[in-house]
Amino acid sequence: MEQRTVVRCAEGHLFSTVGFPMRTLGAGRLGQSRLIRCPQCGRLRSSVLADPSELTGAQVERALRREAVEFLA
Repeated sequence: MEQRTVVRCAEGHLFSTVGFPMRTLGAGRLGQSRLIRCPQCGRLRSSVLADPSELTGAQVERALRREAVEFLA
């Protein structure tokens, strides 16, 4: 089964994605963030790993139901 990671986009939306590679893949890499299409607003956004200690159980459950479809890097 695929491991899903909870991330937060620049607008503050929480969602999940399969993996969150930390390697350099060219222009799509923005420090510790990645360009991912946010499933809530539908826009390509800079997204970072969400801090699990700052999330409630309900936020994590909701984020795991919202899956990112594509990411650049």
